[in-house]
Amino acid sequence: MVNVIVLFAKIEEAKSIAFKHSNLDESQVSFIRSEYDFDNGIEKYEIEFYYNNNKYEYEINAKTGDIISYDYDIEKHLT
Repeated sequence: MVNVIVLFAKIEEAKSIAFKHSNLDESQVSFIRSEYDFDNGIEKYEIEFYYNNNKYEYEINAKTGDIISYDYDIEKHLT
């Protein structure tokens, strides 16, 4: 049970790092995904969210809090 609580806290920290980098606040965005992943020996959090039809994607190192990569795409929705 303790690991779940710690993992949750770190996911919240990773979200905060992504928000700070994108100059956005959690109240401004819609989340689509935030999860822990272990890839090529690196523990990381994958964070994805939308703001004004723009999709933001972040990979954040789970141990250091460093941004491994990020991407920003303008999504076009057909109506």
